[in-house]
Amino acid sequence: MTAAGDRRGQGRSSRYRAAPTTTEGLAREAVVLAGAGAAILLQVSHPSVGAGVAQHSDFAADPLKRLRHTLQFVYAAVLPEASAARERVAGWVGAAHGPVRGTDATGRSYSAADPQAQLWVTATLYWAAEQARWRIWGEWPDVVTGGPTGLAVPADPAVPADPADPADPADPADQAVAKAEAVYRDYAVLGTLLGMPADLWPEDRAAFARYWDAAVVNLEVTDDARAICRDLFAAEAAPWWLRRLMPLVRFVSAGMLPVRIRLQLGLDWDGADSRREDALWGVLRAVYPRLPLRWRQLPARLVVRTLRV
Repeated sequence: MTAAGDRRGQGRSSRYRAAPTTTEGLAREAVVLAGAGAAILLQVSHPSVGAGVAQHSDFAADPLKRLRHTLQFVYAAVLPEASAARERVAGWVGAAHGPVRGTDATGRSYSAADPQAQLWVTATLYWAAEQARWRIWGEWPDVVTGGPTGLAVPADPAVPADPADPADPADPADQAVAKAEAVYRDYAVLGTLLGMPADLWPEDRAAFARYWDAAVVNLEVTDDARAICRDLFAAEAAPWWLRRLMPLVRFVSAGMLPVRIRLQLGLDWDGADSRREDALWGVLRAVYPRLPLRWRQLPARLVVRTLRV
């Protein structure tokens, strides 16, 4: 093969198979939507968020509305072509969240302006995107273990580095780690647009892993969250095509959830489900990266168009 042919092959490989290494690139990928169901369930599993959705949202009447608004919010925050809509979308969010306050079933007060709830919602969006990303393209090179909730945990920066192996800016692995940290830091903008103080976002991925594991271990799913989960997957008011997809959405969402949250939500799962999940993601790993970018990025383009009207 000629040198020109080699270059064409390399370009094709890069175009079809390269893993996204920026927040913008990751947000454009359709496969990230596979984490949407798990993100929603985790959000409403927070008592404040669950009570707010149950008491102030028409979630059951329009199950696509929360997803649509979440995608508009994310794309306006991170995609350059949607940046003109950022202030408008932030205004929508503020207006929608302003009245969301009250008392939950246990008598605890809640508010959409609660910084810890805003942090949790932002954390679920980052976590869900990473769950989809690593299932297709693999872990970042510094991941050393898994936490009690199944989150991939980077090496702790508090552990002294090996002087015989210092970070090398020219090393592809070190470059990838730097990109992973940049993607993580960029997700803070979602929280600040919600009203979260910027310094509340954990400092780095290792700090996030500690925050996430502690939050999930201490999370107690409420009846509000279980009712929302049932409504989500029943999809009684959804279009017919979405109702047909709901068994798959339920399966993928349940497989992504931390085990203790899945159990508390009452989502059945067994060894056969785990094997089917592995097979499903194995097929997606083989097929998805080879799809043309215009197909992989189609949902993002369609949602961005709704922000231009």
